Amino acid sequence: MHEIPRTLTTDERMNSLKAQDIFSLKGRRALITGASRGIAAAIAETLATNGAVVGINYSAGADAAAGLAGAAEAVERRIAAFGGTAHLLEEDMLQPGAASRLVARMEDAFGGCDILVVSASMQVHRSFLDMSLEDTLRQLQLNFLSTVELLQALLPMMKARGYGRVLTIGSVQEAAPSPEMPIYAATKAAQVNLVRTLAVEFAPFGITLNNLAPGLVQTDRNAFRRLDPQHWAENVRLANPMGRAGLPEEMVGAALYLCSDAAAFVTGATLFVTGGGHIPQPGYDTAPATTQQAAG
Repeated sequence: MHEIPRTLTTDERMNSLKAQDIFSLKGRRALITGASRGIAAAIAETLATNGAVVGINYSAGADAAAGLAGAAEAVERRIAAFGGTAHLLEEDMLQPGAASRLVARMEDAFGGCDILVVSASMQVHRSFLDMSLEDTLRQLQLNFLSTVELLQALLPMMKARGYGRVLTIGSVQEAAPSPEMPIYAATKAAQVNLVRTLAVEFAPFGITLNNLAPGLVQTDRNAFRRLDPQHWAENVRLANPMGRAGLPEEMVGAALYLCSDAAAFVTGATLFVTGGGHIPQPGYDTAPATTQQAAG
């Protein structure tokens, strides 16, 4: 067990409140899954901007299928442009064993991992009775089982070092599941339940586990909805009390907080970044759509 910190003096307290200190990730090593696009790409760039060296996990096949080949390399270039350090780690998290290989490659690249952001996921937009077994299994593998594999590989290393930050990217659907994406919503609920369980188990070892739950965020994942501007406008109007979609850049402040020492006494928590969309209200439309592996 860690010792209870002593009470700070007034001067020490004032110094500890300096934003550049409590949010600094200097010397930290961060691994972000699905980090080539969307919310996770924005988080990767933010963590790097604040001093972390970053492992960018991505699936080249998924990016190409979405018409965004080279997206991971673009993130790496943006990080390098402001003097940050990033390393590309291609692994398709749909494949069993990929998560363990990813942790090993992160260890080889940076000598370890202090921060894990779990973001790679898949949505299949189909009603429950129309959901195929294959689509169900693919969502379970990518959205939940790969998380289990990642944590089983990484948490013992964090425990041995006495430090770790784990942040899962969940969804408003943990609280307000949509009949359009029933398996996706179920996997996100399972993920946050796992976070709460492990937060208790690993709290004595300097490790925090938290969850960030976005609402409707404008990314390439929902580009199909914007093909019909009127339909998109109605979607946005109903999504949350603010009546607008969020942006990936609006997720990064919460992520930085939960990955930094500013949140050292926060564990097992879910931070909803939804514009109020997690409060019960009319939700998304139910038009069928395509599937994709993406971040956030």
